[in-house]
This record gives sequence, C-alpha cells and structure tokens, in this order.
Amino acid sequence: MADIAPPENPIEALLRIGAGLWQSRALWAAARLRIADVIGDAPRPVAEIAAEIGARPDMLERLLNALVAIGIFVRAGDGSYGHSELSRFLAAGHPMSQRSFVESVFGGEHYESWGEIEASVRTGETGFSRHYGTDVFAYFTANPEIGQLFSEAMTATTRLMEAVLLATYSPPDFTLAVDVGGSQGTLIAGLLGSRPEARGILFDLPDLIERVRPNLGNDRIQAVGGDFFKSVPEADLYLLKLILHDWTDEQSAAILANIRKAIRPGGHVVIIESILPETVQPHPGYFMDLNMMVMTGGRERKASEYGTILERTGFRLERVVPTPTLLSVVEAVAA
Repeated sequence: MADIAPPENPIEALLRIGAGLWQSRALWAAARLRIADVIGDAPRPVAEIAAEIGARPDMLERLLNALVAIGIFVRAGDGSYGHSELSRFLAAGHPMSQRSFVESVFGGEHYESWGEIEASVRTGETGFSRHYGTDVFAYFTANPEIGQLFSEAMTATTRLMEAVLLATYSPPDFTLAVDVGGSQGTLIAGLLGSRPEARGILFDLPDLIERVRPNLGNDRIQAVGGDFFKSVPEADLYLLKLILHDWTDEQSAAILANIRKAIRPGGHVVIIESILPETVQPHPGYFMDLNMMVMTGGRERKASEYGTILERTGFRLERVVPTPTLLSVVEAVAA
C-alpha cells in the first residue's frame, strides 16, 4: 500500500507560497545574467561561467544551487553545472526560448510595479504609473529598447500558444484579416498559412511597425501603423490577441466601436484572452488579472462580461472556444 503524505502544515503552506517571490527573482537573475547561454551544450565549472558573465564565483554558486534545488540547471558530481529540461528554455537560441519573457515580466518594470500593489488596491492607480509617473505604453515608446524586450517577450510566450490555438480553432471565412496590436505578426502569419487566397494587415503603433516591417517576409501581409483608439483598417476579420485585457471596459468598448465602424458587413471579431470562470475557482487567469491591475489598469474578464461589451458596441457573441492553452477564443459577428 502506497504511503500517504501527511497534510501540509498551514504555516508551512503560507511560507511556501510567499517564497515564490524568491524563486521568481532567482529565475529572473538567471535570465538576466544569460547563464543558460554561457553554459551551452556541456556542463561547465562555476568559475568559467562566472568569468564570462562578470560575477563572483562564490555568489554565483549560491544562486545556481538554489536553482538546481527547484529543477532549473543540474549540478554534476564534479561540481560543474549543466542544463536541465527547464533551463534549456532560458537560452536565447532555443526555438521556444522564454528568456526574454522571464527577463521582462519577472523583473524590471513589472517587478517595480508589483511593489506598488498595495497602492493599486487602495486607490485604483496602476503600480506602474505610481512608480514611473506615466502609463506603460508611453514608457515603452519613450524607451524603445525596453519596449522591444517586452515585444519579444510577448512573442516568445505566445508562439507555442498560437500554434496550439490555430490547430484548435478555425475562424470564419475571410478575405482580409487585421491583427490588431499584432506586435511581431506571428499570429496573422500563422493564420494566413492555411488560407492561401487571403491577405492580412498587421496593425500596431507606428514606431513598432517601423521596426517589424523589414522582417515580415510575407508579401500577403501589409504592415500599417496607427492608433486603435482612433481608427482601424477595413477588413472582414479582426484578431485581438491579449489586447483588451490591457484596458478598462470603457477603453475596450472604444476599440471595439472603432472596429465596428470599419468592419465589412457580416464580418467577425475574434478576441483571444484568458477567460475567467463564471464562478471563482482555481485558475491562472486571476494572477494575470492582478498583473493587469498593477501594470496597465486593465483586467481579465469572464465570457459573459465580454458578451456585454460586445453587445454594447454592435456585435453579437457567437461562441467561446476553449483551447489546451491558457487562452480561449471569443468569437462575435457584426450585428
């Protein structure tokens, strides 16, 4: 008969959850220091790794030991350090690398903004604006290197989700689709891969479009800069992946209203977000919701809440399609 583990002491459970901050910061340090890239294909002594990243060997060894203890990197019998299954995803050269996501979202501006979560809860002000004196998107525009890292982070973490999503969900027929706020254009490129007669528009802020345009490599995708609070290009399908959760209900309604003005008769809007359950239950979306609270002032929503906003702006919710990823698809048609 298998041994039954004793229940966890409540105090130990609280401390274990709280210590997630320490694990997150250790993981961020590994990404920031590029440790996975320096280790390469074979285990290396800590002194060699430290010399390449500009660190003290004794301090780096303490960091690496902590990461080994939670399954990130492995320590060999001779004291050298190599890759675990997890640490390989911290290497920039890995095809599914998450290094930029870890560096951007678990450190820097996100970390400082989460430090202001008490003020966000008390006042409704974002932690980001409280700390930096401006909103997150204006800050990224004024600091293009940081904005580029965040853009790479979003592309990296959603690349696998997009592949699964496109294999799970088939949108309505279309001839021209607009990827609204589409960043690097990976979603629209993947969508057009199965629609050889269709065309696409990558629509995002002008400065981002200027950086992305030379690397699109797809003559069926037109890169257009603009502001979705003012207008969007005409089309018969609009994709909004992880866009509306950045904004309040009123701001989200304004974006959808501009799409409604531009959409062709019978056209569809496809909202791709982490959809919260209708009743509170374990779900990772609640912590994404907190991230929106401290970073952008937006929020995650239930399907019924999206239905209300869509109805207000001239759309009719047709279906909600769960996927094997964190994301679900909310599909609506112009009413």
